[in-house]
Amino acid sequence: MSDAASADLDALRGQADALRARLAAGATDAELAAARALLTALRNARQYDALAQLAEWLSRATPDDAHVRRLYAQALIEQGLLTAAIDVLQPLAARLPAGDPEQAEATGLLGRAFKQVFFDTQDKGGGLAHGALARAIGIYRGAWEADARNTWHGVNLVALLARGRQLGHRFDGLDARTVAAAVVQALEAVPAAARGPWHLPTLAEAQLGLGDWDAVERTLRAYVAAADAPPFLIASTLRQFTQVWDLEAGAPRGHALVDILRARLLRQGGEVELPTQALPGLAAREPAAGQLEAVLGPLGAKTFRWWKTGLQRAAAVAAIRAQSGARIGTGFLLRARALWPAAPLDEQVVLTNFHVVNPQGATPGIRPEHAEVVFEAVDANTGYAVAQLLWCSPPERHDAAVLRLAGALPPGLAPLPPAAALPELRPQARTYVVGHPGGRDLAFSFQDNELLDHEGPPQGRPAIDGVCRVHYRAPTEPGSSGSPVFNEDAWEVIALHHKGGRFGMPRLNGAAGTYGANEGIALASIAAAARW
Repeated sequence: MSDAASADLDALRGQADALRARLAAGATDAELAAARALLTALRNARQYDALAQLAEWLSRATPDDAHVRRLYAQALIEQGLLTAAIDVLQPLAARLPAGDPEQAEATGLLGRAFKQVFFDTQDKGGGLAHGALARAIGIYRGAWEADARNTWHGVNLVALLARGRQLGHRFDGLDARTVAAAVVQALEAVPAAARGPWHLPTLAEAQLGLGDWDAVERTLRAYVAAADAPPFLIASTLRQFTQVWDLEAGAPRGHALVDILRARLLRQGGEVELPTQALPGLAAREPAAGQLEAVLGPLGAKTFRWWKTGLQRAAAVAAIRAQSGARIGTGFLLRARALWPAAPLDEQVVLTNFHVVNPQGATPGIRPEHAEVVFEAVDANTGYAVAQLLWCSPPERHDAAVLRLAGALPPGLAPLPPAAALPELRPQARTYVVGHPGGRDLAFSFQDNELLDHEGPPQGRPAIDGVCRVHYRAPTEPGSSGSPVFNEDAWEVIALHHKGGRFGMPRLNGAAGTYGANEGIALASIAAAARW
């Protein structure tokens, strides 16, 4: 998403709000058509809450519009409202005639909803999970057998049959390899000029169903090794390989393939979430050099080494928790000399937000004596008390708090390196945030963020004296407050994550208007203000 696209998000949501108001008041045919067209734009922008609200009002005005109902159901699925989506999709798929494109789409989404019920259920061997898996398999089977051109239904059938076999389930009359071979045959019969963007990832999954690793790697390289590889395609394949195929529980070649895709996705511009407890093992895993080149090409080793550096940096990112165990925010380990040149050489401190830890315990933060710091990627069971709040600055300025911890830190835990300067403002420049997104206590989120603007040299004009702000895209979730913001190439800290917004963030340096952006406070401006 570019700067312009971030600004367009405000306009997109504004259009949705205006059209929803018109629908409530009684819209014209032209306004109904405009609202219908806007649904797809909202979906593509991943604005699922706005999509669901607008589709709700359109459904009231045009209850028989299959396109509207299908996109409404998709918004519900993306927000985790699976049973509500199923209630929308079941009658929709039943009433549409065979051969109607919306019937195929609705059927696929219905299978996806039951598939997600299966994956969301912790006890995969229990009745709820097994029932959802059987329903999803039955739906995909019916769609595939009705029309073999629906290869996405066929490959989902292959993947779920394979996963079911791992769990000891058998489904009469169905064999994953037989279906996979038929899907490969159907895909290869499609003329080159008629192959869409999903052709190659679907083929890769079907080849995986045949256990043909060489073919999988050749196919993946055909679409992920290119400099302009679409991140959403890579992310979709990664999700299928980890969730549905569960490759990380299998052969080392599968482990490596997942790691390679993660490295490529993040480098290209996507989001990767990893269980905290998995990070040490991931940092130690190494694919074969030949496999790196087979998937990513000649630059594969460089891309993977960059990714491994990010994994190593993540160990110094900590959860700031209340003594009750509830997560309040994020912090990260620095050498004290990164803030104070005269500090003892071996002194290490944790930097977080004032609104996470502050002397008064001002909401939503807590007092230092009520906080504990946990480096979950190293030892999730050990919390460090705060021995002293060394310095702080309120939210209207640096929104920063520097903590000295009690007790010896784990051996080998390396503090994060500070960057010498803010990155150059250039097209496609990126920053990376590593933190704990809200609601997922055991996950780090590696988020690609396009660098939008900053108030640093040579052209920055800080609006707050002594405070240098940095703006980057891809708004983080609650719980990310206090995360480190890294530069692109060296994984050096440039800023302390401070806040974000999906839209409505005022631009920097006197520019007019707003956009969707995160805001961080430059580490250098914190160091200039801090006092030992």
